[in-house]
Amino acid sequence: MNHLTRKILTLAFAVAMMNITLQGQTASAQTTNSVPPVLQVATRGGEVVLLRGFGDVFSRGLDQIGDKLRDRGIDVTVTSHQQWKRVAETIIRNRRRFGRRPVILIGHSLGANAVIRLAKRLNKVRIRVDYMATFAATNPEPVPANVRRATNYFFKTDGWGKPLKRSPGFRGVIRNIDFSSDTEVGHFNIDNQPKLQNQVIRNILRHVSPNRKQKTAVNSG
Repeated sequence: MNHLTRKILTLAFAVAMMNITLQGQTASAQTTNSVPPVLQVATRGGEVVLLRGFGDVFSRGLDQIGDKLRDRGIDVTVTSHQQWKRVAETIIRNRRRFGRRPVILIGHSLGANAVIRLAKRLNKVRIRVDYMATFAATNPEPVPANVRRATNYFFKTDGWGKPLKRSPGFRGVIRNIDFSSDTEVGHFNIDNQPKLQNQVIRNILRHVSPNRKQKTAVNSG
């Protein structure tokens, strides 16, 4: 992916986002009630949430991560960035019902922005986020103090993705990993990189235990 291609894709993405924003303001009230619920039951090992970006059209690398996690016996929710408020409230409800479980938040593009907002909502009720990974966050807010560890894949130059910053009181660890020099990686495919997917999965497995019954079922199928 050369410099010109990145610039063209960035411009096209900006125009598409403006269009979808205008359309979404009209359609949001009509579609809210039709969205299926998410995370109705807390998982055995923890709550692992992956939020896609723009229009659910891109961010298919998150679906791949979700499939790999399920193959390892990890329950996971992959949904739109627009669902972050609903996901937050469900995690809060699950915490009250089932007690503390690890919380893992992963997002790409607008989904990366959204997982930070989700973490901020959880911070208000003192729910810790054990691990967060963000791919090419376009306009991220500072990472709240309840996040223990965050990995951010971004582009310092010649790309669409910004570094993460600490909010007041943050005591965790943030790793901003710059992919500006990699001409094969851009905003639209950074979440598809197998090496990065495997890094994220390894970090998730440090916090979340597999569901043994699910793992057996997957392997036997």
